[in-house]
This record gives sequence, C-alpha cells and structure tokens, in this order.
Amino acid sequence: MTRLFLALFAALFLLPAIVGAQSADEVVWIQIEAQPNLSSATERARAYSDSLEDVNGFALGGGWYGIAVGPYLRRDAELLLRSYRREGLVPRDSFIQVSQKFRQQFWPVGANVLNIPTIEPIDPNADTQTQADTSITQTALPPADQAADSEAATVPQAPVLPAAPVDETLDEARRSERDLDRGQREQLQIALEWAGFYNGAIDGAFGRGTRGSMAQWQEANGYEVTGVLTTLQRAALLGEYNAVLEGIGLKPVRDTQAGIEMILPTAMVGFDKYEPPFAHYNSIGDSQARVLLISQSG
Repeated sequence: MTRLFLALFAALFLLPAIVGAQSADEVVWIQIEAQPNLSSATERARAYSDSLEDVNGFALGGGWYGIAVGPYLRRDAELLLRSYRREGLVPRDSFIQVSQKFRQQFWPVGANVLNIPTIEPIDPNADTQTQADTSITQTALPPADQAADSEAATVPQAPVLPAAPVDETLDEARRSERDLDRGQREQLQIALEWAGFYNGAIDGAFGRGTRGSMAQWQEANGYEVTGVLTTLQRAALLGEYNAVLEGIGLKPVRDTQAGIEMILPTAMVGFDKYEPPFAHYNSIGDSQARVLLISQSG
C-alpha cells in the first residue's frame, strides 16, 4: 500500500513538469474577444488591427466568433499577453488559446493562417542593438576571379507563392451554416438583397429563393455554384456590404433641439439649419443627399 501511495505521489508531482516541458513549444494564440455574430466580430477585429499586429478572426462554433492574436510559441504568447494587459491593449480576461478550438477564419477576409509557421514576436523590453546584432550574418566572399563564375552559375529561383486558402467542402459549409442563428441568416439575406441578388422576405429562412440568390452571387463572384455559402464566402459577402456602410459613416445622431435621435449617414450629410418644425441636414461634398428631421409637440 505504501509503495502504491508513493508511486501515485511521484506521478502527480512529476506530471506538471512533464506537461510544462511539452507545452513550452506549443503553437498557441492570444484570444482577446468573442462576439455572437460575424458582423460585430469583423468590426472588432478591424478595430484591434489598428493597434495590434497579427490580428485574426475565427469561427468558434455555436454562432460565436473569436478574435485572436498570433500564432506564437506558448512561452512567447504568455510574455506578450502580460505585456498587452499591462499596456491596456487587450481586455484583462484575454487568455491563451490553442488552434484546435478555432474553425474557419473570417478575418482578414480570405486568409487562412492556422497552418502557417509560428511568429516570433519582438520583445519590447529587449535591447535594440542586441536584436540588430543577432540578425547579422557574416559571409566570406569568394576570390575576385571566382566571383564572375559564381554569378554565371547562379540560377534565379522562382518565388514560392503562398498556397491559396482552402475553403470548406459543401458538407462542411452546410454544417457551419447550421450554426448560424436567425439574426445572422437575416443579415445574409439583407446583404444579398443589397448586392442585387435577392428580393424575397427577410425572414432567416433559406428557401428556394434564398438558395437561388446565393447561387447567383457565387457565379457572379467566381465561386463554385452550390447554393450554400461557405464561411469564407459569407465573410466576403458581408465584408462587401459592411464596407459600403462604413463608407457612408452610419452613426447615431442626437439632435436635442429637435428632440430626435436616429442613425444618419454622417459622411454624406451634416447639420445645416433649423426651420421649425424642420431640422435640415444637407449634403457633404458631391453626395447630393439630404435629410429633413421634423419635430413638433405631441
């Protein structure tokens, strides 16, 4: 009995050290946020990209989408996570995540970085001169009479292009589509309607009309025509739709004098004057857009 107890004690004592040794070189990510829909996740990923390097977005399943930074070796990720938290660049509840938890990538649009080599982050506290010195390699030059022969014998190598991202199969697309909630389905119908491929009801039901519009959008954009959008294709469609909305600067505007608050295209119109009961918002630049707010008691 004593031997059994000692054996169990030794196993429990040594296990953390073994796991730590195995995980030190593990490829991981810093997950900084999760959003319940693709639109808000794309917006947040774009915002993080303004202040952080290596920002990526992945489907997590169950209708959730994660924003992560990486990939890094675990030991580097832990150092970087502490630094980002200290500087307030990421939320305090950010954590280390493994690649197996991620599904299809949605940000950047068209990217697929789950299988690329790890990124060695630069330690912000390291000595700059030391980093510069370690990157310099000294190479002995051949004698002058051999230089010409070496140049003549050198054959230029064709550049190695990165492999194109691998999209989902039809079965995988169907499975990922099943994870969409009603709001996400309606958003796809709205984007298809905006793109000119759909004119049915915005109800989140993917019937014959929606499938036909998806197939037409796929054909127009050079994709295989299946009538089922993959995760990458959904991201591309919504990315096009959101880019237009961002271009017109849709923002909530509160007009306290008129007593009205509503979303306006602030990149196209701006306040001009009051002529009770109207508040005039006239065009900015060449947009020729105009908004009239009307307010009266009652």
